[in-house]
Amino acid sequence: VSTALIIMRVSVCLVLTVFCLVAFISETSAGRGKGGKSGSVGKGGFGKGGKGGKGGFGNQSGGFGGSPSKGKGKGKGKGKGYGKGGKGGNSSEESSEESTETGAPTSGSCACDAVAITADVLADVTATIADLTSQLTTATAQIRELEEPDVFSCKRMSGYSDESAPVSYTACDVEQPSGLVDLDSGKFTVQKDGVYRLTFTARMSAMNGQIVRADMYVNDVLVGRSSANLDTSDSTTILDLETTNTLDMNYELKAGDEVYVMLNYVGTMSLIQSSMNYQIFFTGEWIRAL
Repeated sequence: VSTALIIMRVSVCLVLTVFCLVAFISETSAGRGKGGKSGSVGKGGFGKGGKGGKGGFGNQSGGFGGSPSKGKGKGKGKGKGYGKGGKGGNSSEESSEESTETGAPTSGSCACDAVAITADVLADVTATIADLTSQLTTATAQIRELEEPDVFSCKRMSGYSDESAPVSYTACDVEQPSGLVDLDSGKFTVQKDGVYRLTFTARMSAMNGQIVRADMYVNDVLVGRSSANLDTSDSTTILDLETTNTLDMNYELKAGDEVYVMLNYVGTMSLIQSSMNYQIFFTGEWIRAL
């Protein structure tokens, strides 16, 4: 997963959103034309109709990158007056049907504070970007854990029969990060919490019809066992058993936990064996977080 690609896509989407909002605010904040004034009152009769005012939208910007355009429209003014008798005295006049009070917004106009709206939008976008950045940081850390899990695979090149100490190892083919397993003590020390897959594989020799077991411990607590033995009722026949057994399990571990394998057998000759071909392996791999 490319983290840089995710960041680029989120940034482009946010920039386009801000662009569209600012363009919309600029579009709606343009004014409209006013209707004309009523005509003057004639002598003793009906007044003459007033001249129509300019209609339509006034000058407005066409958005980002566009040239300003001028709107044109037609308006009609009407006036009525009734004169008094006599020599054409001045008469009172009624308000024009199309006239409006001074300062009142015309139909369809926007009395918006574009600067304040833009500031509010940018504040919301900033908060959204901060939230997305936090989520992206968390996702990046999780991806890194999946790409670089703690893992080891250690081996032993000779046999082992000591029941008093954990099985020790010759070398590790894989150990990331280094220092997970102490070869001399045979102990794996957990560095981060999680579910781990743990395995122990060995060539097990149960001699003279006896039993040999490989026990896995976490902090001195037995959590798994692999065993080899022959079940026979013929006491006159003594048999030896050699087999390769694997203990394979998933287990929840905490940082600081110690994992190791001990032998447990009956008799004095049973053991686990290996050679230059490496027949004893101890492995562990972080699978997921708790």
